[in-house]
Amino acid sequence: MIVSRIREWVMFRSSFNEEYDIVHQFTNIIGAPISRNGQVDFLSSALTPKVGGDSWNAPIILSTSSDEAPPCVINGAFIGGGHGQPCCVTIHSPMHNKTLKDLGAVYTDDDGVRFTIVEIENEDYVKVVSENIGESEVKYNFKLEIAGKLKFLSDGCDKSDIIIEEQFPRTYLSNALRHRRRQVVVYKDGKAKTLLNSCECDYGEIQESYDIINPATIAPALTSERPDGGYKHLPMLSDFGKPMVSLDHKFIITPDGTIIVDFVIKKLMDVRLDNYMGVMYQEKRNVYGGGIHRVLCKVKPITTEEGTFDFSKPYPLRGAAFPNHIVPGREYWANPDSPFDRIVDYFRDIDGKDKLGFSCGYLPVYDGHPNIRKNIVDSLMLLYKTRKAYPYFISGDKVKTAHGVCYKKFFIPEQRSSVYSIHFENKKYIYFDIFENTSLSFKTSGEISLFEKDGDLTYKIENGIITVSGNKGFAVFIEE
Repeated sequence: MIVSRIREWVMFRSSFNEEYDIVHQFTNIIGAPISRNGQVDFLSSALTPKVGGDSWNAPIILSTSSDEAPPCVINGAFIGGGHGQPCCVTIHSPMHNKTLKDLGAVYTDDDGVRFTIVEIENEDYVKVVSENIGESEVKYNFKLEIAGKLKFLSDGCDKSDIIIEEQFPRTYLSNALRHRRRQVVVYKDGKAKTLLNSCECDYGEIQESYDIINPATIAPALTSERPDGGYKHLPMLSDFGKPMVSLDHKFIITPDGTIIVDFVIKKLMDVRLDNYMGVMYQEKRNVYGGGIHRVLCKVKPITTEEGTFDFSKPYPLRGAAFPNHIVPGREYWANPDSPFDRIVDYFRDIDGKDKLGFSCGYLPVYDGHPNIRKNIVDSLMLLYKTRKAYPYFISGDKVKTAHGVCYKKFFIPEQRSSVYSIHFENKKYIYFDIFENTSLSFKTSGEISLFEKDGDLTYKIENGIITVSGNKGFAVFIEE
């Protein structure tokens, strides 16, 4: 594997098959605009010929991403990942005369509710957030409409009123994340080192840790810590306030180009954690011209206003009806003891042949084991018109901490069937999916056990080779 770090990006080039290498790019390895979250995020995945050409100019682009860092839903709102709390009001007030020195200044509207200046966007726009009008610090809520004008109360240099020509509610209070760690580590012959530029290695990982700051505590701290004469430099808002949730991510990029994310989420305050995904991804590119077809494993047919959708076999993402917006619950679990855990997309060519596969899901380890996860997840995922994939790891405010492992993997499928493996901590998880009568084999070198199986399938293990046959279904094996 070759790893290269350039400014805020890092790129991993791994062997994919005999003809191609696969290149994954990530962003926000260091720094970020001060008013944005700066979370580690995916940029792109692409195939490049093994021989010739620029090492990083991979010509077959499989996916491009603008937002694949999953947020939490806390107290009913997305926060974390690329999201801030949508609690601010951005005001259009031409020539408002406010400057950095007025950050933290407190005003009242005509209803007597206090608002604090948290950002000066330019000479015409200023962003404010109301005081917490919720029940408590952990059950926070905010006023999203300003009544009349804003009258100066305290802690600013310019004491003139803020006249509102137009207001835009539900803008983000950000940066919402306080990073504790962001670094790239590479491993060669069992030895680890921090990556500074480029190197060859056995595998690499991105380590990221951050706290999500309670939005009800940011503005009061911005005001109370305001220096005499006001701020001279634009502060990062996440430097103020109290942490309410911590997240630790380890992105492991393996020698075959699989991306594994080992994550731990912990509540630091008694806020309502509605759900956390751990992984999500945007629709891939239709590289081969025949569309992308999606499978949701362990899911019954789903009925919405747009129709009934059977994702137990490959269903086209484009060219057919698709759910506009639904979050299927437990009633759609095919097995009440084993919740939905993975999505598989098949790239087809213009002749209808399966050319490439992509799988994303949760390994049955830690809290992702079905015996545990069935008790901490109520919903499957958000099915949405954008075709973006939002699988839920936990939902329903069941836990204060959770540890899971998710993965993203491109692979070469068979026709109307596939087998691929994920290697994690001395075990290999081997996934078979069959949608037409066929037989698939996979060579192993360790101890094999069947983890779970569903559908019209039979299997045998002889001389280290697993063979699965049948018409339709899936089987999962573990090799140790």
